[in-house]
Amino acid sequence: MKQTKGSKAVAVDEDDLEGKELGEVDDDDLEESRGPAQRDIVSKFLRMLPRAIFDTPEIKGQKGSIASKIEELKGPGVYILYRDDVPFYVGKTEGKLFNRLWQHANGVSSTRSYFWNYFSAFIVKKPGNIAEIEAILISAMPSVITNSARPTLQKMRKGKSIIKLMRKMRETWHY
Repeated sequence: MKQTKGSKAVAVDEDDLEGKELGEVDDDDLEESRGPAQRDIVSKFLRMLPRAIFDTPEIKGQKGSIASKIEELKGPGVYILYRDDVPFYVGKTEGKLFNRLWQHANGVSSTRSYFWNYFSAFIVKKPGNIAEIEAILISAMPSVITNSARPTLQKMRKGKSIIKLMRKMRETWHY
């Protein structure tokens, strides 16, 4: 479950909720980018939050989902949808992350709407960096099979020795 503590993004494990009041969070629950280089591109990230936060109210009987209360989702960024713990789809938005993720969580017209149950999001400071961050994530995850986006990054060609080694490993089942 995701909550906010001041202006900090907080990810809360369900196991961590035992014995805690709503809104009570330990400092070790925080997921923030560290270091000056990271702050220039990604200001914060949210890791492996459940899809259910888009239709679960923060307080029973109140309007608005838990997700609608997360300030960090009100900005642009890049996100990963997971099926259990396997990356399923990488997406981006220059609008609000909340709106785009809500569309995925509640849309019935897209086949990818049905197959994810967790997401991670990267809050990107400069919208000009969003497409490149998405391309890096798609390129790094061969299991992301539902994206129609094709990264525009220059791919390094494998040399003959690497191809030969990979072929040998496949033949002998040594992965």
